[in-house]
Amino acid sequence: MKRGLRFRLALTYLAIAVLAIVAVGVIVTYTGSHRFDTYLQQVQMQRNAAVVSSLQSTYEAPDGWDATAIEAINQVVAMNNVDVSVYDPDGHLAFTVQGSHSGRGMGAVMGGKLGKGGQMGADQADQSAGSASAPPSAAPVDSAAFTVEHAPIVVAGQEVGSAVIFAPKGARAVAEDAYQSALTRNLIIAAAIAGVLALIVSLLVSRRITGPLEELTDAAGDVSAGNLDVRVAPRGDDEVTALATAFNTMADRLARDEQWRRDMTSDLSHELRTPLATIQSRVEALEDGVLPPTSANLRVIGEEVERLGRLLGALRNLNELEAESLSVQREPLDLAEAMAGAVDRHRPAFVAEHVALVEDLQPAIVLGDADRLLQVISNLLENALKYTPSGGHVAVAVTNVDRAAAPAKAGGDVATPAGDFARLTITDDGPGIDPADLPFVFDRFYRAQGSRGTPGAGLGLAICRALVEAHGGAISAGTAPGGGAQFAVLLPAAGKRR
Repeated sequence: MKRGLRFRLALTYLAIAVLAIVAVGVIVTYTGSHRFDTYLQQVQMQRNAAVVSSLQSTYEAPDGWDATAIEAINQVVAMNNVDVSVYDPDGHLAFTVQGSHSGRGMGAVMGGKLGKGGQMGADQADQSAGSASAPPSAAPVDSAAFTVEHAPIVVAGQEVGSAVIFAPKGARAVAEDAYQSALTRNLIIAAAIAGVLALIVSLLVSRRITGPLEELTDAAGDVSAGNLDVRVAPRGDDEVTALATAFNTMADRLARDEQWRRDMTSDLSHELRTPLATIQSRVEALEDGVLPPTSANLRVIGEEVERLGRLLGALRNLNELEAESLSVQREPLDLAEAMAGAVDRHRPAFVAEHVALVEDLQPAIVLGDADRLLQVISNLLENALKYTPSGGHVAVAVTNVDRAAAPAKAGGDVATPAGDFARLTITDDGPGIDPADLPFVFDRFYRAQGSRGTPGAGLGLAICRALVEAHGGAISAGTAPGGGAQFAVLLPAAGKRR
């Protein structure tokens, strides 16, 4: 199964390469043959033009060509591998020059007598014509063996004769066959080399693609088997690397969730065991008569029952909030006044722990549910008091902020409210929050390792996030400039309701 994708990719690349090679071969063969044929035609035209030019340059008026001229023409004809028949303006054959290697020999055949001055005379022409072999024009011309071109011979603007040039097709066919053979051979060699290279490249590329995928498949199998410590090494910056990074992130999250599940079980068992143990011991003491059934002894049992009730109520409230079944009454209220009221209620607890409260409250009108916002502030204040050492202080502030001055998110994944908003911050002198814990501080039952021994079940911040989001706001956690923890709540200002 793992090899299937690699094989299909390699086969696909190889098939594409073969198709490309075949297409190139067909195109090159067709265009090359056409261009070579055109080239041969141009060469033949140049040769014919050279013969005609030689006839023009060796003509001497008024008698025509003498033996010396014919010898010079014979050399040109032989060099261009053609046969030439020359006719006078009246259409009579003057002479024929055979220069092609067509089996008819090479030489000049005269069509008349030499007159005075060494020129060909009419009396001898008949005798020579009777004894000489038949020129190409006097015998049937094999059109399959020759190409024939008629060209006028013009000297000083006057046509002094005409030339019939016979070019053997055999030489051209041999050249074309040689060219086609060489081209085919070279194409086959190139195709073989390209095919081997395409196969090698396809194997390398498919291996590079499928290698990380095979590693991811093995790692996914390990994770599904319960091994949450397995990770893959991302390589490069392509989509497979992004997939490997996402897998590692998923594995990290699963490992954290598994640890969170174990910690939650431990925390819940602790939160339930303590009051149940107290209730059990008190009831047994009352049954055995060790303790009298006084109001004070019964009150201890009642307090533990109330403690269990608060825990179950918090769970129920959180379920309602996360199920989006919560409705909040949005009315204009001053967030600074809500903060001041919460501070007054919690001040005695802060005084008892010798923790100072520093206030910086500016009027900020928001649309919200006063009771729900008071619950958010109370949870944050209790959380700050829990982690602030004796002698420390907690700073609370409320300010109006426009969107341009919005702070960057830290911890929460909720977007900043649109438009202007009010910002509520609570900063403490505690140990702060480890950066690794920031993304999870608002998860239910999540507790950092440094806070394992502190009271609480880890539901307060989860409830705060649910309530703030129900108001269309955002909540975040970060590290204060002095090293403690800082929680910020952003709520849309009145008139910016979404």
